Amino acid sequence: MQNSELHSGKELILSIGDGDVAAFDQLFIEMYPALCLLSNRIVSDEAMAKDIVSEIFLQLWKTRTSLPEVKNIEAYLYVATRNRSLNYLKKQKREEKKAQQAYEEQLEEKTYEDILQHVFNAETIRVLHAAILTLPPECTKVVQLNIEGFSTNEIAQQLGISPSAVSHQKARAIRLLREKIAPGMALISLLLAD
Repeated sequence: MQNSELHSGKELILSIGDGDVAAFDQLFIEMYPALCLLSNRIVSDEAMAKDIVSEIFLQLWKTRTSLPEVKNIEAYLYVATRNRSLNYLKKQKREEKKAQQAYEEQLEEKTYEDILQHVFNAETIRVLHAAILTLPPECTKVVQLNIEGFSTNEIAQQLGISPSAVSHQKARAIRLLREKIAPGMALISLLLAD
């Protein structure tokens, strides 16, 4: 039988089983739209439905030598599509359930005190950044570069001043920030440490 001929029924199955690409293409063209429609009705995701059906055809080609055992290829493909689509939904639900459990466990681990501490830390940083912006311009530049991780020498190079001038501006910034925010606030010293 030549590849250009249209196959039907058992001939089609046997031809695909023998590795006839044209017969496989014929089956794909005939069945793909309907199978995608079926899968999309189940998974409600057109792109995923196309992926599912493509995987089914890929698997069909890989296992083509066992195809002669299939009595009705259309019924076989509809069942495979339904099953794979339902399995996809089950997998999605399992993953969603795992994600929900992980989220709930994470919430349980966070005590009220932990949450308050996070809020306090965030607010402290916010207040500190606002205070930094009220410093004299030369202090603000030094502090911002220091917070970004630059060393005293790197800051001196960037600003075109001496390292001792950078150290002086840091000391001045610490003094001014302590006055503006709260006496003895250790966070300021930590952020501006070398």
